[in-house]
Amino acid sequence: MKLIERYILRRALAYSAGSLTALVLIVWIVQVLQRLDIVRTTATAAGDIFWIALMLMPDLAAGVLPFALLIGAVQTLNSLNADSERAVIAASGGSRSVISKPILVLSAVAAGLILFNSNVVGPAASSAFQNGIRSINADAISLFLQPGRFEQVQDGLVMSINEARGPNVKGLFLADTRDPALDLTYFAREASIVEREGQSYLVLDDGQLHRKRNDDGSVSVIEFQTYAFDLANLRPVETRDWVRMSERSTRELLNPDPNDRVYQLHPNRFTEELAQRRTDWLYPIAFALWALIVAGHPRTNRQGPGPAMALGLGGALLLKAGGFVSLSLVSDNPRYTALAYGLPLGAIALDLWLLWRNVNVSETRAVRWIADGTMWLSERARRLLPGGASGKAAGA
Repeated sequence: MKLIERYILRRALAYSAGSLTALVLIVWIVQVLQRLDIVRTTATAAGDIFWIALMLMPDLAAGVLPFALLIGAVQTLNSLNADSERAVIAASGGSRSVISKPILVLSAVAAGLILFNSNVVGPAASSAFQNGIRSINADAISLFLQPGRFEQVQDGLVMSINEARGPNVKGLFLADTRDPALDLTYFAREASIVEREGQSYLVLDDGQLHRKRNDDGSVSVIEFQTYAFDLANLRPVETRDWVRMSERSTRELLNPDPNDRVYQLHPNRFTEELAQRRTDWLYPIAFALWALIVAGHPRTNRQGPGPAMALGLGGALLLKAGGFVSLSLVSDNPRYTALAYGLPLGAIALDLWLLWRNVNVSETRAVRWIADGTMWLSERARRLLPGGASGKAAGA
C-alpha cells in the first residue's frame, strides 16, 4: 500500500473499531438484561451469567460488524472532505482507487471474520450458551425448587414440585402462559433430568396436558406417558422453537442425517441456515462499496458532510431487512433461496456499476429534494417550539 492508502486504512480501522465496540456493548447489555431473570433462579447462576453472556459475543459482533464498517468508512471519508484532504488527492491526480482500496481491504477482512464465525466460532458459542442455560435450569429444578411452593422460573412460567431427589422429581406442576393465545398446564406424577447427546432434557412421565385457548375459552385435556422439555427454554422438544440450527455445524447442515427427526419435520430450516451462513459475509463488501458511493466524492468543507451518513445507514438497513425477510421465506419455500443470495450479490453489482459510472448519489435530484424537505420540516418544527421564533429574532 502507498503511504496515503495506509493513512486512510488506519483512520477507517479506528473509526470502525470504535463503532463496533459501541454497537456490540449496547446490544450485548440489552441481551444480558433480558436474561437477568435466570439470576433469580439459582445462586450459582449469578456466577455463571458472565460466561453465558460472553457466549453471545461472537454472533453479536458478526451481526453488527457490517454496520460498524459502514459507519467507520463514511466517517473516514467525511473527515477527509472536512479537512480538504479528499479534494487535494483529487486535485493532485490521485485516482479513486487511492480512496477505495483501503476501504475494500478492510471490508475483505471483515468478510473473512464473519465467514469464519458463521461456520466455526458461532455454532460452538451458540451451543455453549444454550448448554449453560440448560445447566442453570436443571439446577433450578433439582436443587433450588422448594416442595409445595410455586416458583416463577421465567416470565410466564410457574413450576411446583412435591419432592426432589437429585435429578428425579415427584409430582411436578408446570403452568406456561408465555403464549398470549394459549395457556398450557402440565401435571406429571414423576419427572427426571436426563442427558442425551450432551444436552439436558426434563422428561415428564405419566401425566396430563391441559390446553386452554384464550380466544374462546375452550379446554382440551391430553394424557401422555412421556413428555420431554428442552431445558434451554423449557419448551417441548417437538415444537418448532426447539429447533436451533445455529448450534449445528456446517458439515451437519450440508449432510444431515436422514433419520434426524428435526430434518424430517423441517428440512427447509437446514437450507435457511446454510443460506444465512453463505451470505452474511457478503454484506460487509456491499456496505463498503455503498459507503464509497455516498461519501467518496470530493467536497469542500463548506458543503459539509451532507446526507452521506443518512444515505449510508438507510441503504444498509434496507438491504439487511430484505435479507432477513428473504431468509425467513426460505423456511416456508426453498425457492426463495435464490432471493437470499441475489439481494447481497445484486447490491454489490449495483454498487460496482455506480462506482464505474462515477454517480454521486448524494447530489441526485431526489436526494437533494428529500434533504431540503427534511431541513424545511425541521425548521418549521423548531419555530413551533416555545421560544423558537423569538430566539431567531434575537439572533438576527
